[in-house]
Amino acid sequence: MAPACTHIRGAVSNGVLQGDRPTDFALPLLIIQIVVVLIVTRTLAKIIKPFCQPRVLAEIIGGVLLGPTALGRNKFFLHTIFPKSSMTLLDTVATLGLLFFLFMVGLELDLKEIKKSGKTAVTIAMSGIVVPFLGGVGVSTLIKKAFSLDTPFAPLVVFVGVPVSITAFPVLVRIMAERRILGTELGRLVVPAAAINDVCAWILLAVGVAISGHNNKPATPAYVLACGVAFVTFMLVVVRRFMEWVVRRANGLESVSEIFVLITLVGVLLSAFTTDLIGIHPLFGAFFFGLVVPPEGKFAKILVEKIEDFITILMLPLFFASSGLKTNLGSISGGKGFGILFLLILTATVGKIATSVAVGLLFKLSIHEAFGLGFLMNTKGLAELIVLNIGLDIGVLDEETFAILVLLCLILMFFTTPGVMAFYKPARNPASHAHRNLEGSYKNNDEIRVLACVYGTRSIPALLNLVEACRVSDNEKQVRLFPLHLTELSERTLSIMNLCRATSEEFISTEIPNTDDAVSVAFDAYSRISKVTVKLTSIVSQLEDMHCDVCAVAEEKRSTIIILPYHMYQREDGAFEHVDNPGIKAVNQKVMQQAPCSVCVLVDRGPWSFTQLSNTTSLQRIAVIFFGGPDDREALTLGYRLAEHPCMKVWVLRLSPTPWTTIDIDNAAAMELERKYDEKTLARVKSMYYEEYFYEYDAAQVVYNLVCTGEFLLVLVGQQSTGLHSSANSELGVVGETLANAGPEMKSSVLVVQQHDSGSAKRKDQRLISTSSASPNIVQASPNIV
Repeated sequence: MAPACTHIRGAVSNGVLQGDRPTDFALPLLIIQIVVVLIVTRTLAKIIKPFCQPRVLAEIIGGVLLGPTALGRNKFFLHTIFPKSSMTLLDTVATLGLLFFLFMVGLELDLKEIKKSGKTAVTIAMSGIVVPFLGGVGVSTLIKKAFSLDTPFAPLVVFVGVPVSITAFPVLVRIMAERRILGTELGRLVVPAAAINDVCAWILLAVGVAISGHNNKPATPAYVLACGVAFVTFMLVVVRRFMEWVVRRANGLESVSEIFVLITLVGVLLSAFTTDLIGIHPLFGAFFFGLVVPPEGKFAKILVEKIEDFITILMLPLFFASSGLKTNLGSISGGKGFGILFLLILTATVGKIATSVAVGLLFKLSIHEAFGLGFLMNTKGLAELIVLNIGLDIGVLDEETFAILVLLCLILMFFTTPGVMAFYKPARNPASHAHRNLEGSYKNNDEIRVLACVYGTRSIPALLNLVEACRVSDNEKQVRLFPLHLTELSERTLSIMNLCRATSEEFISTEIPNTDDAVSVAFDAYSRISKVTVKLTSIVSQLEDMHCDVCAVAEEKRSTIIILPYHMYQREDGAFEHVDNPGIKAVNQKVMQQAPCSVCVLVDRGPWSFTQLSNTTSLQRIAVIFFGGPDDREALTLGYRLAEHPCMKVWVLRLSPTPWTTIDIDNAAAMELERKYDEKTLARVKSMYYEEYFYEYDAAQVVYNLVCTGEFLLVLVGQQSTGLHSSANSELGVVGETLANAGPEMKSSVLVVQQHDSGSAKRKDQRLISTSSASPNIVQASPNIV
């Protein structure tokens, strides 16, 4: 016999030792519910992740499984964990979480960008709403007759048509980023169209709620709509200007004041209260308030960071549980119910996908791009579930219709990513350029085009010093700097905001960018002071795919060299610490394997980044470690460039094996050819100090000793050098690894250089010289100034 449903006796219990059951009290029961929901949804998210499905799909399925469709069939589980007496509190907390979540969704949408949307985006958005919505009118007629609903026809049309015609903007942006579509022409077309679609859907929802009131007076819906229009007007005219003032004041401060955060959060609650007072759902008020808050600058990001984790991790999952407890897929009755489901799928497919494909072809998209557009615009997510729950709560939808529409959203959501992957594969057309390494550019006096990758502000000073060191007075040898801000794609709202900005973001430093982002400000300041043309580009992608984006940008910018930051930084106490993210190291390794130009990895050990070359006249000591081989020649070429700077004094430290070292006869011919190339490169040494040393065993230790005694500010080394062996997974090489991992007694920063297209033999893990492991025997030649 099933137990009676639990009755909530109070907020907190006196404890099990005094005879109280935790499930009889509101707070302990709420904690249990949150934990159960988190375990179920996060487990499902792990299961479906290999299938390239968004996490929201797992969360919706998890909610459904907790309801009467699966686990809820067990009456003991249902009455103990989710009793009816707890539903009011559960729904209240879930709705409060939704208020702030939809505020963040509104914050993602930039009204200025929406206003600037072209005719193409507007046409795609409106056709994607109108056609499926009209199809929903016909299906609504069949639903009303098939299920004998007492619901007025107009509200039913809205709550059936909106889920079919809506595009889930946050889910769409994340899918496009994962499939690397955002930076393509299709991506720049879809994002504004989806934003317009999202705003129109929420307006339609507000209209649907307004006309669904229980008041029998025919004039009441008109009054509600009039009040809704007045609310929107007041928000756009008065509240928006006030929030622009708040954001300007907040962005102008070093740290955002608590009062500005308080004003914004209270504004969310008051907006929700106002729309609830009018007769429109409070979620609309919270969403629209987020829409009028300017997203530029640090205030919006800090605000999202303060509330996002609490809302999305703890409160939002309760909505999926609340929705799942109302969803009983078993209530779908035989052929009639599944026939309606088939018609709805057909309406969404023909009305949304086919219409978007036709419009895409009309605007000269290829057939693959047009189908990609259709599947992307048919993306479903949390917004559809919110609409359906509102329709069920206000009595427009019955249990079976609600279950059918939830199943429709799950099916469409599941096939979005596979559809995009099947019909559209973004391809970039690389712009070929003649010289992809420093050696070729130096011979032809070409400009050096530097693609500098940064993950944050920590590596910027060392990077800018390197660019400054490459600048010379000769106008024929200009330096073009292209900073690339790399951000990891995540499930966070802030990540989506960065994605939306990155879609069209390209700040030209001769103009002040309208942002308080620290990376943008740093490069803009350098551009103004040094008068170097700087174009900042941002990419947001998964770490697994980030190297592809870096290489693609290097092609587009016709880069000569890519500079990557090493995954190590110096703490304030002088100690060195590796960043706890192995993915960054993997990104560096993949870029070095697939880059279309030469690559450098910069290991900043302190003094190099602390020295401001633009403000100093003292000579700075730089060392180039030269064993031989293509990478060492590339490092030496960069050393030539640095030697032309008036504040740079460059030492070339050549290391050769002792004459009695055993030579691999099989590779003698290759060694001789490499030696000729090396001598030819060394013959160009001018205004540099040249010293030659011999080693017998541990060459890396020899280099370490030389660097420590030489007190060099920066050391240039090749990634692979003749006669040295390094592991396949090392992006620094044997010498670079030794210097990078040295103790605090070594103050020199290290720049590891890899030359592009220098022959396949160089990339193989082989040793041209056989060596043994014993104590080094160093012979120092007399220094010769050439």
